[in-house]
Amino acid sequence: METYMATCKYGGGVFAPRLRTMNRLAFLLIPVLVLGMLVTQPASAADHDTAQKAAAPDLHPLLVSASELEGSFAEIQHYVEAGFIYQPNLSFSAQVTACGTEDTDWRAVVSGFADADRAFAFFFGKAEDVLREQKALARLVPTESAKSLSKQKIAALQKDLKTAQGRRELASITKKTLDDIAGKVSGNKEALRFLGGHMYGAFVERLYVTSIMVLAAAEEGTLAPLHNVRIGTFSRIHDVLTAFGRDNCLGSSEKSPQRLKTVQKLGRLVGTGTHKPTLADLRKVVEICQDVRDSFMQ
Repeated sequence: METYMATCKYGGGVFAPRLRTMNRLAFLLIPVLVLGMLVTQPASAADHDTAQKAAAPDLHPLLVSASELEGSFAEIQHYVEAGFIYQPNLSFSAQVTACGTEDTDWRAVVSGFADADRAFAFFFGKAEDVLREQKALARLVPTESAKSLSKQKIAALQKDLKTAQGRRELASITKKTLDDIAGKVSGNKEALRFLGGHMYGAFVERLYVTSIMVLAAAEEGTLAPLHNVRIGTFSRIHDVLTAFGRDNCLGSSEKSPQRLKTVQKLGRLVGTGTHKPTLADLRKVVEICQDVRDSFMQ
């Protein structure tokens, strides 16, 4: 699969099971500290008034149950069996430097890229891979550096993921994380825009990496384990991003409308209803996501 990832030569055929992987991979490691910092940033009086008057996007789809999360964590093994591995050459982290981080919108979206890459490293890589992705996130959000997990703690959490009790505890922690995010950003337009940009970036990065991995599995004939994946949350995240877009909160107000169009285009390709993506659809997904990523390269 390593050679495949480097060349991105896609096989033919149809990928029958719904593409259910991309949106669950970032749940465990959402950087609450990033959002918490932004919630407490001082805003102008005009921004404050706008925040109070504006209706917040619907965050209820984020409030998944602990049992749903636990089921998602249990299914990680199916992805491993399908050949999913952490690929550092697919990560955006090499593009993250201190330069450019003064732009809030850039930080919002790229922190989403970094968060998704950190989640992939956690689920499919080694502890040192997660550490590397943590450093990229810390360049975007300095406060994250002091609170990053140690290599030993990361390894312990990865081990916990392999046991029912560990998955139950991780699911409980993750649910609290998501509930806290929904509560903290509600009514704060500035924080909502950052969260919207962050989620947009994570959405794009998850689709990009996951689509490449599914295409690789199709070429190598290892898709069968994905038929065992039952719980899908893609539509849920898509609905949240659509709500943010309609409220002009996918990052900066100037760029949000175009990002909403991108979300909708990706949603049509991946499928939010009965549509099942073909490999041709996934190739288009990769192209669209690559264009978005390229626009943020320094």
